Amino acid sequence: MKFARSVRIEPGARAVRTVCPFGCGIICGIIAHEKDGKVVKVEPGDYKDTSHICVRGLSSPRLAYHPDRLKYPMKRKGQRGEGKWERISWDEAMDMAASRLKGIGEKYGTPSLAFVSAGVGGLTNYSTVGFAGACQGTFIMPAGFGDSAGPCADTVCYGAPLWFGEDYTNRFDNPGLCVLWGNNASVTEPFKWRRIRKAKENGARVVVIDPRFTTTASRADQYISIRPGTDVALALGMMNVILEKRLHDRAFLSDHTSAPLLVRNDTGQYLREKDVIPEGSDKHMVWDTIENQPVVHDARGTTPALSGDFKVKEIGCRPAFELLTGLIQQYTPEKVSKITEIPEDVIINLATDYGTIKPSASYRGMGGTRGNLHGDVNFRAINTLAALTGNISFEGHYTFELNPLGFFELGMPQFVTLLQMYEAILNDEPFAIRSLWLMRHNMINQDPDFNRMTKDILPKLEFIAVTDLFMTTTAQYADLVLPACTFFETTDIGAPIGNGSHEYIQLQQKVIEPMYESRPDIEIYTMLAEKMGFDAFLDKSAEDCIEMLLDSDHPTMEGVTLDNLKKGPVAPGTCEMPVFNTPSGRLEFYTENLKAFGQELPGYIEPVESQRTPQAEKYPLLFSTTHSKFRLHSMYANVDWIRELDPEPVLKINPVDAASRNIKDGDSVRVFNDRGEVVIKAKLHNKVRAGLVNTSQGWSPDHFISGTHQALSHATINPAQAAVFEPNAAFSDTLVEVERVEEG
Repeated sequence: MKFARSVRIEPGARAVRTVCPFGCGIICGIIAHEKDGKVVKVEPGDYKDTSHICVRGLSSPRLAYHPDRLKYPMKRKGQRGEGKWERISWDEAMDMAASRLKGIGEKYGTPSLAFVSAGVGGLTNYSTVGFAGACQGTFIMPAGFGDSAGPCADTVCYGAPLWFGEDYTNRFDNPGLCVLWGNNASVTEPFKWRRIRKAKENGARVVVIDPRFTTTASRADQYISIRPGTDVALALGMMNVILEKRLHDRAFLSDHTSAPLLVRNDTGQYLREKDVIPEGSDKHMVWDTIENQPVVHDARGTTPALSGDFKVKEIGCRPAFELLTGLIQQYTPEKVSKITEIPEDVIINLATDYGTIKPSASYRGMGGTRGNLHGDVNFRAINTLAALTGNISFEGHYTFELNPLGFFELGMPQFVTLLQMYEAILNDEPFAIRSLWLMRHNMINQDPDFNRMTKDILPKLEFIAVTDLFMTTTAQYADLVLPACTFFETTDIGAPIGNGSHEYIQLQQKVIEPMYESRPDIEIYTMLAEKMGFDAFLDKSAEDCIEMLLDSDHPTMEGVTLDNLKKGPVAPGTCEMPVFNTPSGRLEFYTENLKAFGQELPGYIEPVESQRTPQAEKYPLLFSTTHSKFRLHSMYANVDWIRELDPEPVLKINPVDAASRNIKDGDSVRVFNDRGEVVIKAKLHNKVRAGLVNTSQGWSPDHFISGTHQALSHATINPAQAAVFEPNAAFSDTLVEVERVEEG
């Protein structure tokens, strides 16, 4: 392979261009150096737009050669979680798995066989979904473990579930103002941060809104400390100032948003042509101020009203913007200051800048959606703020479509969201789930409500199989554990899923042969399919599967071939497509489908667990778990290089809160609520707001003095999110109390 830059290769070694494919979604191009069948070094890739490597990527060979790696299949001997295992062969493992799956499927119906995968992209995920379909079973959609609230918002606003904050509000070449909402981009999103840093070098102001003073906040021109979960109120307060100062973009609102669309007073639904004309279409209606009559929204030569009260065939209607204006007027800077605990002048000045500096970019972080039960409304409000001022970019967006149909030759599975899986296991709703196959998803460690999971949910599962690199928290509760390959040991393709990343599809080239008795995902499913009696499921090589995926009729995939990917990253092409894929073809800030939940507009909703709710009398502190640059969820927590930099979990607590509880730096403290507890060392930290305590997520129970942080979280389902996309786990919408643990 020829490299785009000079790559220093030591004698006797070879350099392989591959990718780090893990679930942060960035998909960084890297170069792995192999010598004598072993990965000896990794470095950033040679292609400038995809090249990056973080401390985790640099440490990835330590994963491959970790002494604790799972080396061969094992079946449980003692009770679940007891830690007693028996080594078995792959043939025995597949016989056991096939027998258990067949028996459970016959007893409860095939939808009772559930499968979930997480952590990597490309064909490995498709193989899990495909095998679930071959079984006529159920695939558990994993985004709800904290990543689905943002896509919920974008589904209703834009018509597509955009991922991880990469959207129409920030794709500007040279913004004059960059506002980061709960987004620690300099730590978690390197490609996005490069764009922000470049904008700053060109004169842009950078403002960070966050309850914590993060690394990114330290590099900003202004840091605004906000009460957790109140981003919606701030966005509405900014809109109030913008309307008051007439800084809104009427032309953009009229041409590209739902602002002029008429909404029925009686039902809260958009008025359609068929409501007016018996043979009419589903097209939305607006009020033409020139002809003084209703017309379809895409009629030429009209000037639609943005305000007013109209009657169409005795149906009272108002433009959606009139309804939005009514909401915005309720959120004066004075009121918003009380909700957010941000000074009025700060709100007014930020709103004025956002409305006058063009373009102004909004960078939405997952902190804003993991933060509370209604995290989707945060993103909807930020989208609406951008639309109000015309700070929406139509440039720089890309899309592509792979062809996964070959994985579904034997059928499509049922789909259940992660949080709904709890109900399917506990209460057989919408149907019973009795077996769970987990492909690199450390569910017990990473998903909410640890005690409910281990005490109530797992005992109802008759079979649990885990494929992973290590004996994770989840694997400890399994009946069958199978050794997975690292990305160095498999061939795949990687494509970014957001995060302000690059726009390239890349080949993940195998660097070394699978170690020990580990097997690639596809090979595992092929072996199991044979034992299950399926005909030729995934009876293809890895490269055959890649070519199948790339063999798409989508115009963006023209030229994206395996041969070209072997030469280097390939950018998908462009194609004509709707700007917004909503029913109206416009950015919709008014969502008629959420009228039933009282959330048709992005109004402020107090977090379900906050210091202003009754629970705060018993549990006065808000507990958050944030991402760390030292882990990818629970991965790398056992890597020695990483632990030298981040040796143990700590609870960051404001000195004011610590003093009132007689807590000193380094003390062991008990963090608890009605759901559970964790004992952890305290670290006094004046950059965490008073009333908020924080630890980084991804630590396992054996890393804490006792307990686990996930014992504090809850799995409450937001029905509005469930109606749109996937309900989201609200990890930071959690109240606790903290007390010092007396020594001895």
